[in-house]
Amino acid sequence: MKVSGRGNDGFTIIEIMIAMAVLGIMTFIAIPTFQGLVYKYRARTAAREFVGVFMRGRAMAVQAPAALGSNPYTMQIDCGTDSFRLVQSTDNVVPSMTGGGRAAFTAASDFPGVNVFAVEANLNPSPSAEITTVESRSFDRTGSCEQVSGTRNYTVFFDGPGNNRYRVQVYGTIGAVKVITGW
Repeated sequence: MKVSGRGNDGFTIIEIMIAMAVLGIMTFIAIPTFQGLVYKYRARTAAREFVGVFMRGRAMAVQAPAALGSNPYTMQIDCGTDSFRLVQSTDNVVPSMTGGGRAAFTAASDFPGVNVFAVEANLNPSPSAEITTVESRSFDRTGSCEQVSGTRNYTVFFDGPGNNRYRVQVYGTIGAVKVITGW
């Protein structure tokens, strides 16, 4: 038996408007969460890239030819420009990395919104004051960092938008690094 009247072949304009309103509300809720994840990712990536450059520099120092001297490579952390890079100690030139990869990063272009907040010569978990100078730590042929102010250990702090903070603790004597969330 055939029923006369309107067919059920499509959606009404009211149904489409309700679906669009629900989709708009869900998008409005999701955008701030997504932005927070982007900021967290940038700060964490900056910390991990620092670790990668540190570890490659350490390995290159162990394998460096004698012509480069006793401390062939230096890790430079510039808190004023929020950048870090690996350089050859003798020429202050960024070396080409074995196996590819980069040896220099700047927060403004590589990690927008991330600051290299401080470098401390001890493992104090909270930075005392922002340093705006260039801090340098050389690697010797054993892969250890040079001794600065009585210790080979130091901490580099990374601060991103939305209170996304990471610190990298460098244990210079053994060449180990550790990324820690927060301060």
